[in-house]
Amino acid sequence: DYTITQKKPMDLVFFKDAIQHIGRIARLLRQPRGNALLVGVGGSGRQSLTRLASFIAEMKCFQIELSRGYGMNEFHEDLKKLLMQAGAENKPTVFLFNDTQIITESFLEDINNILNAGEVPDLFAVDELAKIIDLVRPLAKAAGKLETRDNIYAHFVQLCRENLHCVLAFSPVGDAFRNRLRMFPSLVNCCTIDWFTPWPQDALLSVANQFLNKIDLGTDEARNAISQVCMTIHSSVRKSSAKFLSELRRTNYTTPTSYLELINLYTEMLTHERDIINGKVDRYQGGLDKLSTTNKMVGELQEGIMKLQPVLKVKSAETSELIGVVTKDKEAAGVVQANVEEEAKKVNAATQEAMAVKADAEKDLAEALPAFDSAVKALKSLSKNDITEIKSFAKPPEMVMTVMEAVCILKGSKPNWDESKKLLNDAQFLSSLENYDKDHIPEKSIKALQKYIKNPDFIPEKVEKVSRAARSLCMWVIAMDVYARVAKEVEPKKAKQAAAEKQVAEMQALLAKKTSELNEVLDRVKGLEAKLDATLKERDKLQMESDISTARLGRAEELTGGLASEQVRWDQELKQLTQDKIDLTGNILLAAGVIAYTGPFTSSYRRDLISEWTTACINGNIPADPHFTLERIVGDPPTIRAWNIQGLPADPLSTENGIIVTKGRRWPLMIDPQTQANRWIRAKEKANRVQVIKLTESTYLRTLENCIRVGNPVLLEGVEEALDPALEPVLAKQIFKDGGRYLIRLGDTDVDYNQDFRFYITSKLSNPHYPPEVCVKVTIVNFTVTPKGLEDQLLVQVVAHERPELEEEKNQLVVQIADGQKQLKDIEDKILYMLANSQGVILDDEVLIATLKASKTTSKEINDQIAQASDTKTRIDEACEGYRPVAKRGAVLYFVVADIGSVDPMYQYSLQFFVNLFNSCMDKSAKSEDLEERVGIMIKVITEDVYTNVCRGLFEKDKKMFSFMITSQVMRLEQGTISDDEWGFFLTKGGFIDEDRLPANPADDWIKNEHLGGIVNLEKVKGMAGLLESLEMDTSAWKAWYDCLTPSEEALPGKWESTLSQFQKLLLMRVLRDEKVVDGVTKFILQNLGKHFVDVPPFDLASSFQDSTPLVPIIFVLSTGADPTMYLYNLAKDLGVLERLKMISLGQGQGPIAEALITAARESGDWVCLQNCHLASSWMPELEKLLETHQAIKLNDDFRLWLSSMPSKVFPASVLQAGIKLTNEPPKGLRANIKRTYEDMTEGEFLYFDNKAEEDPEAHKKVRPWKKLLFGLAFFHAVVQERRKYGAIGWNIRYEWNQSDILTAQANLRMYLEEQNEVPYETLCYVVGDVNYGGRVTDYMDQRCVAAILSKYFTAPAVETDDYTFTEDGKYYPPEPKDLASVREYVDQLPMIDSPEVFGLHRNAAIAFENSETKYLMDTIISVQPRSGGSGGGKSADQVVAELALELSDRMPGLLSAEHAAPATFSTDDEGTVNSLGTFLSIEMGKFNKMLKKIRSTLAELQRAIKGLVVMSAELDGMYQALLFQRVPTLWSNVGYLSLKPLGSWFKDLLQRVDFMEKWIVQGPPESFWMSAFFFPQGYMTAALQTFAREKRIAIDTLDFRTEVTRTAPDEVDGKPAQGVYIYGLYVEGGRWDTGKECLAESNFGETHVYMPVIWLDPVVKEGGVMPEAPGAYNCPLYKVSSRAGTLSTTGHSTNYVRNLQLPGGELPPQHWVRRSVALLSQLDD
Repeated sequence: DYTITQKKPMDLVFFKDAIQHIGRIARLLRQPRGNALLVGVGGSGRQSLTRLASFIAEMKCFQIELSRGYGMNEFHEDLKKLLMQAGAENKPTVFLFNDTQIITESFLEDINNILNAGEVPDLFAVDELAKIIDLVRPLAKAAGKLETRDNIYAHFVQLCRENLHCVLAFSPVGDAFRNRLRMFPSLVNCCTIDWFTPWPQDALLSVANQFLNKIDLGTDEARNAISQVCMTIHSSVRKSSAKFLSELRRTNYTTPTSYLELINLYTEMLTHERDIINGKVDRYQGGLDKLSTTNKMVGELQEGIMKLQPVLKVKSAETSELIGVVTKDKEAAGVVQANVEEEAKKVNAATQEAMAVKADAEKDLAEALPAFDSAVKALKSLSKNDITEIKSFAKPPEMVMTVMEAVCILKGSKPNWDESKKLLNDAQFLSSLENYDKDHIPEKSIKALQKYIKNPDFIPEKVEKVSRAARSLCMWVIAMDVYARVAKEVEPKKAKQAAAEKQVAEMQALLAKKTSELNEVLDRVKGLEAKLDATLKERDKLQMESDISTARLGRAEELTGGLASEQVRWDQELKQLTQDKIDLTGNILLAAGVIAYTGPFTSSYRRDLISEWTTACINGNIPADPHFTLERIVGDPPTIRAWNIQGLPADPLSTENGIIVTKGRRWPLMIDPQTQANRWIRAKEKANRVQVIKLTESTYLRTLENCIRVGNPVLLEGVEEALDPALEPVLAKQIFKDGGRYLIRLGDTDVDYNQDFRFYITSKLSNPHYPPEVCVKVTIVNFTVTPKGLEDQLLVQVVAHERPELEEEKNQLVVQIADGQKQLKDIEDKILYMLANSQGVILDDEVLIATLKASKTTSKEINDQIAQASDTKTRIDEACEGYRPVAKRGAVLYFVVADIGSVDPMYQYSLQFFVNLFNSCMDKSAKSEDLEERVGIMIKVITEDVYTNVCRGLFEKDKKMFSFMITSQVMRLEQGTISDDEWGFFLTKGGFIDEDRLPANPADDWIKNEHLGGIVNLEKVKGMAGLLESLEMDTSAWKAWYDCLTPSEEALPGKWESTLSQFQKLLLMRVLRDEKVVDGVTKFILQNLGKHFVDVPPFDLASSFQDSTPLVPIIFVLSTGADPTMYLYNLAKDLGVLERLKMISLGQGQGPIAEALITAARESGDWVCLQNCHLASSWMPELEKLLETHQAIKLNDDFRLWLSSMPSKVFPASVLQAGIKLTNEPPKGLRANIKRTYEDMTEGEFLYFDNKAEEDPEAHKKVRPWKKLLFGLAFFHAVVQERRKYGAIGWNIRYEWNQSDILTAQANLRMYLEEQNEVPYETLCYVVGDVNYGGRVTDYMDQRCVAAILSKYFTAPAVETDDYTFTEDGKYYPPEPKDLASVREYVDQLPMIDSPEVFGLHRNAAIAFENSETKYLMDTIISVQPRSGGSGGGKSADQVVAELALELSDRMPGLLSAEHAAPATFSTDDEGTVNSLGTFLSIEMGKFNKMLKKIRSTLAELQRAIKGLVVMSAELDGMYQALLFQRVPTLWSNVGYLSLKPLGSWFKDLLQRVDFMEKWIVQGPPESFWMSAFFFPQGYMTAALQTFAREKRIAIDTLDFRTEVTRTAPDEVDGKPAQGVYIYGLYVEGGRWDTGKECLAESNFGETHVYMPVIWLDPVVKEGGVMPEAPGAYNCPLYKVSSRAGTLSTTGHSTNYVRNLQLPGGELPPQHWVRRSVALLSQLDD
């Protein structure tokens, strides 16, 4: 019924799950206020089943229709209609709403209100409310309610709630669903939730069977087997999608709609391909049958010809003999015939003479005869009455009498009336006149008649006046007279005629006799001739048969010989087609699977899926090609060649993509980051006038509408992850027929649908996440370039550049071959058609044979041309192959560049950018005639230039990773010197190995278990066997290598140094010295690619400007503290455009101003700089649109656009890809930093005092201080920046010093040297250290450190002596004050790898830094690699978190209580005041109890939320994520103490702290206090001082602690000190405590933190308010945690820093420990 009544019928299969869902929805709709939340991915049937359930319940199903510009106003209008229908019209209504229709989240707020209250506040205007009141009044009255306005409106709301059923179809994919449920609780509270889970297997099978019933598949077994494979295909894609996400982080969804698409595609394709393949089989079979028939005829013809030859010979002899006889008889007959002919001539002459006489007589007679005939005719016309009339005259009239008398004379009677009457009375009168003997009229009668004849009145006309009868008689008389007269003259002639006739008769008799004799002869001759003719005919017939057979034989040879090769090929084709026909069922199933499902996958995934499906077909006895390829089964070679010419790469993946795009039922959405698909579609559809649109265009829907009408293809490009809902009807192909027209509804308009319309969509996103709702509407096709495809493309570029003539010829040949092959196909089709349609005997059809012969000749010519072209192309290809290494290197480099795009959103480069760079590199590389040398040069230049160009847009932290990726990928993919096993081990160390399975440790004093596991795994790599044995045999050598500072520079023990490759040495370092991997990587790059790839390219704005154009913006990628503005100002100044540089900082409301600036500048040629683009995220799409318009307009050549932005995902990808990106960070490494300073420095600046000395001799003595201190300043600038990489031990707070600091310091240095005669070291130290650099420093300890570092470089010995060094190893020193080049040269030879001692730190400081640096490097490299699939199974996240929460709950300690406190704990003094430590403890107890309560309650709530008993709030969700990843939840840390420990250690530490506090409460104050246990250690210090102050009655502000480190361990303390307190639990970082010497000492290698003995805090009175410093003592800061930095709390104390404790510095000065950043910590991070 539904299908009959609806415009959009549904084809549903009612399997068990579907029936249950319909039942649930229908039941909900029957209930008042029944609302449903249907949760499932798009395409799972939520909306279809809701519509059907609504139809069953006889309710109208309402859905909003989205169009462009649909917003809140339109939504409110739809809601008004909906509520009016449900409330005012009292009609039960279903409101079906899905999450793809949520344009703005406020839609849900209104729906939340409807669910909760039945209305939307302030929805209706006053006039609309009045209308509602009027409409609802009768309904309210009928319900028995008072007719007040409020009651009526309340009744309206009640009706809305009862009649309106909201059915919400939401997808659970992503975070949006969870967030919406949190924000709008009515979605859960007021709805019944129905989960649409993936279809079970029985559903998949039943659906497949139902749909496959529509086509002929042979048997039910075959249908069931195909259904089974359909299910396998769907299930396997689901698994592959999970693997795809796991390994490549690419998302793909399979939904029931995908499954239906597979089946529908299969049924369509099977029917179509059956027709095609049957047609091909019939054509080839027809052709082969005709050739087979012809071959049979050839044998028959040859046999017939052989039989005919003897018969033909006999007949020829008989004929010759007969011809002789006939000839002889003919000659005899000829003589007789001559005589007869002579006689005949005589007879003819006589006859002619007689005839002449006869003719003369007859001529005379002819004069009389007409008159006679007229007379006779007149007589015959007389009737009896006419005669009676004459007889009746008693006295006849004169003329009658005259006539009668004349008659009487001729009749021989008397001429009187009586006689006349007598004659008239004779009955035979008239007949006697008619038969009158006119030839014998008597002469006297003629004479007597003359008087009458001569009578002028005796003429018929006059006589007629008297009597008609008399007239006729008159005519007769006259006729007789004329005849008599003529006959008289004719008579002699007659006599003569008679004589002549007699003679002729005699002669004719003689002639007849002779003729008779002749006829006898002629009859005999004729008989012979007839015989001869028959014989000749028989002979000719036989000859003709022989000729026809011979001709047929010739034509047959032409036909079969000419088509012999075709026959073989057709036979092969037919066999293949016959097999394909058998395999069609399976092949098309596989093809449909590939087209419907594999579009988003990469080639390896596609191969795996096809292999699995093929196996499933074979196992199910479904015939299928075991070597299935989509191209062979459904591809059309000429079409594919045309695609290649149009720009589609020729690799198999791209060909598959082309087939999927053109054969799929849904419109294609192409993932096209390199715009290959875009270019191909444009070229492919150019002839059809393709229209290109973007969603950002305001008129795109109008363009689309017009194209749908006229049938033009449309390319929608540059889409993001969401598609405009207005496209829904087009994507879903919601076409319907109305009045014989195909229509589609766009928005509120029905548009005529042209069947030629095609729709293509492309996206530049490299890895978009399309939700299921989009996946079900389109066929997603992954057009991301493949390595092989790109290599071939780049080879074209190289050859076009190097050998353009070859490339041009090759292109022509490709087109020629393609055209030739198309012509061959056309010719073959023509031949087959003519063979199929030939009538009768094919060998008699000369036109057909001639046409076939001509076609074959043409075909041969084309084949020859193709063969020749192919040979030429092969030769060209061979010549081109010489350049392949360049293309291969280019492809490797591109994929490295593409991979780093996933590291940071700003690292995006388009393929077009890369190809342009690639081409420019070829232009600039040195030429060479030697191909090998030229290729080598190009490879070097391309590699270096790509590194340089990309590197300038990378942050320092990623530049080494980029260099290493280039090096390793070149060695892996190009040179093959790194195996996959080696690379895999480098990434993962071979994976986890169970400790129980480890072999015996050869040196457990330094080889840890994790090292040992790595070694065991490493031995599995080729070439690494025997490593463990070597470690055991040569332990001391390996230990020495393990302990060395720079293992990458040291030789490996034994044979390993010579046998291992450079990369294998890196693997060894990865296992044993992981923290040194970055150093090893640096050396590895240096050894394989060279120094260029280790040196960071200088920040060169000028060269970047040279590379730019008006269309190419320059983008400054900012980092904290980086400010490229100064460089831009300087460049503008140098180029003379400073006045035309327009700068604007983006932010709220600045977008339109920026747009106006750009619009004006592109005409005037100004420079525009838009700063902080990341702050104008909403305006970024407008910027993108603006820059797109630049492609189509003429820009001023001087115009430039400069953009600056922090890394941001909102920055337009197209702008990023097209622009030149620059980062401006301090270079990484001391050497690079100093190098940058000296590269930025001009010659004039460096030689400032040299130049002054030429004018002022006094300035000469300042040259040395200037250059020495300048280097010291550059060194200091590098040191303070490089210390940042060591984290908190470098600086408590990370300060962003930049180039402006060193430039200002240089200016100050120059100024003070100029103004003063002597070098003012102290002043310089203060100005530079405390003001220039110290001005940024906010932490006192850091200020102290800056001064200590600078004092080492701004010191007299550094200037005055040449042997002063900055470091103990002597590698770093101020160079001799020569020229700038010599200083740069010195900087170049500085070590690549920096030792921490250079920065004043201990070498241990590098361990944490190196570990973090290695971790970052490895994490980054791994992040861009495909992830290998792990084994499935294991616990779900919910199970893990629930179990952990339960475990933590069980281990939670009780609250701290003073109920069982020892008397001493809270003892009071005489005044009843609780002791200070007791007060402190009370405060700490409160804090601990608050924290414990929070932990306990949140753990309980989380467990309930996981079970679904309460809503998972945002806070609980954050806690869930934290527990899942073993982090301390923010909910706990907000009420907890400062700690950096992971969750496990943190909880253990919590239990220990609570235990310590519990013991303090129960047992009284301990003998020594664990400092780590407190929330607020500063409070403890104050309480301890206050205790002493109260005891001694001394003001607390005059007291401070003297620090004394005891030799006692915490568990050895046997009593309290006499005064003050003992504390323990502190660690020293940056140094160690020498218990023997009782002072600070340098750390032991590898020992980063040393546990301190018990410390006695002894209260002493300060002298003059200042704590006296012990000689050589170091004021050591105490911090709670290792991060050191803190914030000021409300108490005025730091959240981290506690106080300074004076520690003896030993032999080394305090400044040394300041530079070492030695500090005490109350807890560690693990």
